[in-house]
Amino acid sequence: MWVNLGMAAIPIALALIILFAGEALGDNSPIYQGFVRILYLHFIVFFVANLFGFAVSRQEMEDRTLHYLLMQPLPRWLLLTSRFAAYLILAGATCVASLWLTYLVLILPGAGVEALMRELFTGGRLMGLVKESAVIVLALGFYGTIAVVMGSIFKSGLYAALLIIWEAGVYYLPHTLKYWTGSHYFHSLLPEKLGAERRLFQLLGEPASVWLSLGVICGVSLALLTVAVLLFHFKECLYSEA
Repeated sequence: MWVNLGMAAIPIALALIILFAGEALGDNSPIYQGFVRILYLHFIVFFVANLFGFAVSRQEMEDRTLHYLLMQPLPRWLLLTSRFAAYLILAGATCVASLWLTYLVLILPGAGVEALMRELFTGGRLMGLVKESAVIVLALGFYGTIAVVMGSIFKSGLYAALLIIWEAGVYYLPHTLKYWTGSHYFHSLLPEKLGAERRLFQLLGEPASVWLSLGVICGVSLALLTVAVLLFHFKECLYSEA
């Protein structure tokens, strides 16, 4: 819990540093867009998802309390999916609250309360924040399911080092390989605010359509969660061989 809060506090702290440095920003500022597209997606969300997703399927084995969990009069699939749902709700609420607070810290001093309210409720910016929040939750689910599967198979979370190299390296991958990363679809779903994003997608490849992005993200997440459920269903409680 404290790790989750600590990770979520990082962008807020950085936003406060920028504020105290005297920077007045708009929501189309490259700095704010960098917070959303790089700091959140490639760092905060990624590590929160892999840390807690890995624990969903591995923590009870490490603590040697798995047999207590399996003694509960519930189907195994329900045990795992309820733990995953609890992770997603907690992590999603924390990361989304962090995003909104970061937005207010970065934008409010430069825009003022009246201009900010007008931009949110008449300028359509509120819907943009909702979309950004939804992308963060989708990313938590996507990376979380990968972590649950990895936690069901491996003792160590070293796989995350390879995964972040792959996901963060999307800018430098050959064009055809970009579509095999989650990052490409998350960036495609984020609302466009900058002309500079055209230059960003010269590195990312052409953005995928909304429906294709949602289909890939949700489809892969559901498939991985199904694999995790199957692995948990046939898992034996053998601590010495965990």
